[in-house]
Amino acid sequence: HPTRRRVTMVRGNAKALAQAKNEKKAASKKEAKSDLKARGAALKVECGICKAPMINYHQLRQHYDSKHPKETCPPDPNA
Repeated sequence: HPTRRRVTMVRGNAKALAQAKNEKKAASKKEAKSDLKARGAALKVECGICKAPMINYHQLRQHYDSKHPKETCPPDPNA
């Protein structure tokens, strides 16, 4: 059988660039990316019965229709 040669791949600059790119990518993943403050600011309306947060009044009306059908939805405070 033929003799096996050990092939070493030398890429020099490309390898260094790839390592730097991967390092930067790993560092960005380590940073905490929390959007809890933005999410809390977006939830403006709250269900008076179960305290579930809603984005707008339309969503609150749908919530009352599906989760609290026997109750009446409060009037829109912006109307």
